[in-house]
Amino acid sequence: MKTKIFNLIILDESGSMDCVKTQTISGCNETINTVIAAQKRYADTQEHTVSIYAFQSAGERPSRYIMKNVPAMEIQPISDADYCPDGLTPLNDAVGATLVDLKSYTSGFPLAIGSVTIITDGYENSSQHYSRAQVASMIDELKAKGWNFNFIGANIDVSSTAASFSIDNSLEFQQNDCGTQIMFEQANEGRMRYYERMDGCMADCCEVAPEEFAKKAVEASKNFFNK
Repeated sequence: MKTKIFNLIILDESGSMDCVKTQTISGCNETINTVIAAQKRYADTQEHTVSIYAFQSAGERPSRYIMKNVPAMEIQPISDADYCPDGLTPLNDAVGATLVDLKSYTSGFPLAIGSVTIITDGYENSSQHYSRAQVASMIDELKAKGWNFNFIGANIDVSSTAASFSIDNSLEFQQNDCGTQIMFEQANEGRMRYYERMDGCMADCCEVAPEEFAKKAVEASKNFFNK
């Protein structure tokens, strides 16, 4: 058996991200390459898909999936035309809507988990459908199933904002080209360590109940950004 890992990046596309647009696109493509490398390395125990959800409000484009549940070996790089920062920051709505989507989609797969990374450079300021408490409750429920959650931020109190979402793994970055590049490098290093832990978890758990697998997946998610 294999675990199916649904990699979801919830990416701030508000206007303030325009100053690091080029580096953000490059970093997302490096993340895609990291997932592809993991798919090749851990092909015996893992199946990977990638979704990237860009969120903004009051801009020229609505929040939307740049890609959704694309198998790792079929992914194409994103381009300058795919990511156009503008508008405000509906952070709660972005996280809430994508988690509802992914929870429903993964329910039909055995040993399926989400690996969710939120990247933002500002506080929530325009959500209409989900409160922070509602989103945190969803995250608590999914963490208990073994899902992995990571919060990356700039220009905000990152650790307290992550905690308000019930997310334990957090990383702060400097919002300039160099800082954004370093952030993606750290995030992708953590991502590969996580996949390695999940590989060991699957090797140990292939004959046990999903509940036991979830417990080990929870352990694999800890200290995502720490070597």
